[in-house]
Amino acid sequence: MTNTSEPKTLLIPREVYTIRSMSGLYEQIASARRGTAEYREGYEEARRAFMLGQLVRDRRLEQGLSQSELAARAGMTQPALSRLEAGGTVPTIPVLDRLAAALGGELVVTITPPAAA
Repeated sequence: MTNTSEPKTLLIPREVYTIRSMSGLYEQIASARRGTAEYREGYEEARRAFMLGQLVRDRRLEQGLSQSELAARAGMTQPALSRLEAGGTVPTIPVLDRLAAALGGELVVTITPPAAA
């Protein structure tokens, strides 16, 4: 059975933003937000989450474990471990401690002074 109906056309009035002007508007808003302390804090949090996830993933792969195996050892679900490894969530200290133990390691937290700018 073939579809013989005409393709639907969406007419957009000229007053509505074009894709190009919307893109420019987005860039204006994003540019203004990038300089804020809130943006920098969010970026740093996301960066830390990503780096922690990569450390867990690298250690898991070094040991030849699947996500399911490590998740079971650490008392968490595989989807939760997947999100953590992808940097999609900021892990708590207890979660990191369980993961470290499940990987045969020890969690060490260090506080250092900020790097000179």
